[in-house]
Amino acid sequence: MRFRTVENKARLAMVVVALGLLSIIGVSVGLYLQVRGELASTPIAFLVGYLFVAPLLGLGLIFVLVRWLLRPYRRMVEAARGSPVRASVGKSESEFVVETFQALVERLQAKEKELEQLHTLERNRAERSERFSERLIANIPSGLLTIDSSGLVTSINGHASRIVGRTPDGAHSGKSIDTGELVSPSIDYREFLRGSPGMVEMIAECLDRGTAFRRGEVEIVLSGSNPRRLGLSITPITDAAQQVEGALCLLTDITEVVDLRERMKLQDNLANLGEMAAGLAHEFKNSLATIHGYVQLLDVQSNPTTPEADRRVTLEATLTEVRLLSRLVNDFLNFARPQQLSLSRVSLGEIVARSAAEVKPQLDGSGTAIRIEGEFVDLTADESMLGRVFVNLLRNAAEAIDSQAAQKLISVEGWVDSGPNHRYAHVRVRDTGSGISSEDLPRIFVPFFTTKSRGYGIGLALVQKIMVAHGGDVAVERSDASGTMFHCRLPLAAPAPEVKEEPSAE
Repeated sequence: MRFRTVENKARLAMVVVALGLLSIIGVSVGLYLQVRGELASTPIAFLVGYLFVAPLLGLGLIFVLVRWLLRPYRRMVEAARGSPVRASVGKSESEFVVETFQALVERLQAKEKELEQLHTLERNRAERSERFSERLIANIPSGLLTIDSSGLVTSINGHASRIVGRTPDGAHSGKSIDTGELVSPSIDYREFLRGSPGMVEMIAECLDRGTAFRRGEVEIVLSGSNPRRLGLSITPITDAAQQVEGALCLLTDITEVVDLRERMKLQDNLANLGEMAAGLAHEFKNSLATIHGYVQLLDVQSNPTTPEADRRVTLEATLTEVRLLSRLVNDFLNFARPQQLSLSRVSLGEIVARSAAEVKPQLDGSGTAIRIEGEFVDLTADESMLGRVFVNLLRNAAEAIDSQAAQKLISVEGWVDSGPNHRYAHVRVRDTGSGISSEDLPRIFVPFFTTKSRGYGIGLALVQKIMVAHGGDVAVERSDASGTMFHCRLPLAAPAPEVKEEPSAE
């Protein structure tokens, strides 16, 4: 079938109709003028122009009108030519166009049904994913609690409700807290968590300042039960502009873990106490045996023929052992008994310098030098106890350097935290000794553990206790063949006012 045939026939038919209409109009005008007697007086040129030229102009206008009217139809025909429907000889152009658009409508309807099915599948998949995510969050082995910026508890899972000992009033019958699903109680967190003031304070700070808390511990008191310990992590929920929109809390009941930790600590203390007692008894036995020997020697030297100088040497050796025994008892008492910190504003640099000056006579003749460098700040601490810390560390460093070492140097370096975590002052004491063996390293802070022939192993244990009492710590940062490096850390803020007594071994 040729598409132009129907269109040309339509145009020809419209032209014939137009010419016929114009001829009828011309004849009608001519008859009208003849009846009125005006035809004889009308010029021949005017009549020719009116009867022939005017129809031609009208025909042109009609042709333009026909093209304008057929333009949408031509566009439909052109669009139909690109369709998957193929024309047949027995079909007219209009039938082909209608059939083509019907096929397109059917295909669109089929696509619409397919899209609807896909949309349904995606909606079902999204709903299943949402339910799974909710179940997953609700059934994590920790309590989950979310709070909005106004302080209302917006969601809570069953674990959190059991931990805090509260069943939300907003829990629906279809969403029991025991089903593992999240519920929205819409209750103020201060009322909901009234059994744990510490947790309330942490959440308030998180909502007000956006502070995050990691692995904190708080106590909660539930009605009719003993206080329990909770492990707590609180994270602010922020928007794209980093504005706090709420808080996310993860809770874990660690009461049993804390109890186990305390029992293990007690066992460690008992083990350390036994080791301390054994070490103390060993040192006493050695010193008493030495004193006993010197006393016997003095008895022998009581003979008038014995030179006075020999008796004086023996007596001085006996007194040295007595002083060593007295020092051992004093250091042990300083370590074992609780001590009150005498806090004041002190200069860390001056304490280090005085400690180095106190140890320097021990280094005379050995060729060992002490180098102090870095930044040392003022902080609140017990000046006497900190001096004892650095004297012990410097003395241990000096004793660790072999007399035949190529380099004999003790360096003390100080610095302060930078950036937002400006919390600690640091001191590093490093020697050029032979290092501590990997077997002995875990036990160096255990009282009465020593590898020295005449040491009794209380110095480093006392150092650790004093640092912990100040809210800091001490650790071996590195120890190898090039030497040992101790790292001390002291808080810039004031520490606790006293040392807490260790749990009794009774």
